[in-house]
Amino acid sequence: TADRILLKWLLPADTADTQIGIYGACYKLAILITLFIQAFRFAAEPFFFSQAEDPKARETFAKLMNWSVAFMMTAFLTVMLFLDLFKWFIPNEAYHVGLRVVPILMLANVFLGIYYNQSVWYKLTDRTRWGGTIALFGAGVTLLLNFLLIPRIGYLGSAWATLACYGGMTVMSHLLGQHYWPVPYQVTRVLLYMAVGVFLWWGVEQLPLEGVLNYAVRAAVLLGFMTVAWRVERPSVRPLSP
Repeated sequence: TADRILLKWLLPADTADTQIGIYGACYKLAILITLFIQAFRFAAEPFFFSQAEDPKARETFAKLMNWSVAFMMTAFLTVMLFLDLFKWFIPNEAYHVGLRVVPILMLANVFLGIYYNQSVWYKLTDRTRWGGTIALFGAGVTLLLNFLLIPRIGYLGSAWATLACYGGMTVMSHLLGQHYWPVPYQVTRVLLYMAVGVFLWWGVEQLPLEGVLNYAVRAAVLLGFMTVAWRVERPSVRPLSP
């Protein structure tokens, strides 16, 4: 991928391969969100097209956005709250030094999932050229930030560039979509899910817990987030049913 290629070009030859290995290994821990995104795209796009003429289609799409973000932030919390377990999926312990990029990359993939979800607007309105324009914008952000950040902070710069790229694409697509084919997305709720998820993870990390109590608190926090999200979104389940 582009970030790994740029790491190879922009880092000193004696450290490039090591940093690429660390970055690539830690990137794999974002796979829970990546798998959800792929499954969602496979199932959702036919649904979007089949519902396009329904008078309530836009309200339905907004509800699906809420559910998808709740699921993705659940995946984020699952990995981040239990990162000391998930890290063993990286067999080379020397690569564990790069675990600090995992939350950045997972949030980047949350934005990517949001982008794919809301990209329905340019497909349904036959304005697919905007999809290419947004992709070019994202590529420009990626290249610029990688060139600026990699020489200074190494693979961490690639992680931040990825987050900025997907975040920027999401914002651009949302603004254009609301102009050409408005959908009543509950932006505040979406941002709240993301903010609460990040805050819960950060807050737990500040607690001086060890052993069984540590895992019990983390499990309780995860279950609490899932329960609240379900209670908030449950009223929308019945209206979505035929």
